[in-house]
Amino acid sequence: MSKTYPSSLRFDLDANQIVELGKTIVDESKATLDEIAKVENPGWDTILRISDEQANFSTAFSNCYFASYVSPDKGIRDASSETYTALEAYQIEKSYRHDIYTVVKKCRDTLDLKSLNAEETRFLDKLLESYKRNGLHLEESLRKELENVKKKISELCIKFQQNLNEDTSHLFLTRGELVGMSEDFLDDLEKVGDTYKVTLQYPHLFPVLQKCTNSETRRRILFASDTQCMEANIPLLEEVVSLRQQEAKLLGYANHAAYALEPKMAKNEETVMSFLHDLNKRLEPVFEADLAALLELKKSELPEAAYDGKINAWDFRFYHTQLVEKKYQVEEEKIKEYFPIEHVTSAMLSIYQKLLGLRFEETADPHVWYEGVSQYSVFNDAGDQEFIGHFYLDLHPREGKYGHAAEFDLIKGCTVGGKRQYPAAAMVANFTKPLPAKPALLRHEEVVTFFHEFGHVMHELMTTTFFHKFAGTSVQGDFVETPSQMLENWCYEEEVLQLLSRHYVTGEYLPTQLRDQLVAARYANAGLLYKRQLFYGLFDMALHTAVEKVDTAKLWHELRRTVAGIPAQEGTNGAASFGHLVGGYAAGYYGYLWSEVFSADLFSEFKKQGVLNGGLGRKYRDTILARGGSDDASVLLEDFLGRKPTQDAFLVQLGLQL
Repeated sequence: MSKTYPSSLRFDLDANQIVELGKTIVDESKATLDEIAKVENPGWDTILRISDEQANFSTAFSNCYFASYVSPDKGIRDASSETYTALEAYQIEKSYRHDIYTVVKKCRDTLDLKSLNAEETRFLDKLLESYKRNGLHLEESLRKELENVKKKISELCIKFQQNLNEDTSHLFLTRGELVGMSEDFLDDLEKVGDTYKVTLQYPHLFPVLQKCTNSETRRRILFASDTQCMEANIPLLEEVVSLRQQEAKLLGYANHAAYALEPKMAKNEETVMSFLHDLNKRLEPVFEADLAALLELKKSELPEAAYDGKINAWDFRFYHTQLVEKKYQVEEEKIKEYFPIEHVTSAMLSIYQKLLGLRFEETADPHVWYEGVSQYSVFNDAGDQEFIGHFYLDLHPREGKYGHAAEFDLIKGCTVGGKRQYPAAAMVANFTKPLPAKPALLRHEEVVTFFHEFGHVMHELMTTTFFHKFAGTSVQGDFVETPSQMLENWCYEEEVLQLLSRHYVTGEYLPTQLRDQLVAARYANAGLLYKRQLFYGLFDMALHTAVEKVDTAKLWHELRRTVAGIPAQEGTNGAASFGHLVGGYAAGYYGYLWSEVFSADLFSEFKKQGVLNGGLGRKYRDTILARGGSDDASVLLEDFLGRKPTQDAFLVQLGLQL
């Protein structure tokens, strides 16, 4: 077990301490900025003080807001959410300090720019750009109006996510209503009389939609999921969208998408819409064939009187699973026996260590927020054996916890006050829990998610940037998923699957036949699955290009029918639980598909040279991960590939014509 390395993270604060810390953070930040504003002849040292203030605030902020996502104590979660809202409001307030903007402008005008290196020049330029994008160049009345709009947006977004985190919606179902579900699944459920309590958390929701042969049960649980927090969250979302449009108009943009896309790789709405519509057109024949195959399967399995001639929303995951099992002989219940979470975790960490030239050590007595959360120290595995940072793994669901899978950057790796600040990141997930007589067994899709989210963790920890603003995943918004999406490919490679798999009873590797079937089924129903992603991307863009108030339910149903090709249930509005819309992906959800193009191109190099090639892995670490946002993504890609990126590898992956 590892030596302890100090960290400024606090996971032991009670509700009152979190509230008080939030007030202290604001007071200290204001005092620092007040001092900076009084500097008469600002120089480069003034710019460094601004960067230091950003870094110090960010780390202290983590100690206040993170508990709202992970604390097992509702009182602490509520206090954290309250403080989170207050700190977000203050962050907006400080971003509108015209006196600090004036200082930065004066620095920019008087500094000898030739004396700055590339990252320093970029920081100064991006700092001024951020002020301009907040409207600091506008007259005072407009600045105040913008500040108030931003504060209101932030408050509503936090409330939206808090509603989802605290939601405890569930169904009570009989064994007959859960026909088709495995004994393991049933054993994991809380029993209430003759019924089972089934929640909307992923380890319950997805297996029911995939395996329950009772169509009415699938319909009911999907209806519950697609109406989750609907009454509370839809008004919040529609107000947020309206306020974002107001903000864009005040800043001189046609709509929020035009504002949001300007600093990204895509740059503008036209590029994004062209990308999405072109992919939609290419996918159409694949989609039609996939839909026909599912309809034929449904028809063959049902009595003639019960066949309705369509794939309903609650049918898709079920018949997708059936097709994968019948056509490719992929039985998820059998396959997951080869992926006990303890082994998968150990093997995955070994793979990342080998690939990136690292050494991980688990902390024996970790300072964490919940029993069962693990902490690791990360070191270089060659030369100086330098300590790099910490990461945390919180892998199973519990009440009040963030309900999806995500990486949280808790401390950004950068230079503060002339000293290196070591990064720390947490992976929070909701993987299948262990049973009394059986370990937690991961579905293969959960293994893929594990690789993806841990890829974000590595992006945070590998950073070598000087400035907080460029550290880790602080890259252009439509590039942030690329490194992690690339790493999903490892979960389909023969030598990696052999390392990841161990049968929980026999210790055997995933058999060659099962492995080949799993790989062959990777793009089963790709037309339907990618059209679904296009639906989310186009829904997001439609919301944020509209200049009038949007009826989200009407738009949701129209695009589900015309783009995804499978209508949503009447009376639902899945936008109420579409957390990306309030979690930093507004006018940015297209980025998942956009990033996948580049991730496929990056992976093509590993496919040629070896997915466990440590030399190429180190190049990837140094060229892509370490540099964070200190260069444009297009520069990072070209430096790694030795050429300009193309769509070719992505289209080939999907079986589409170039």
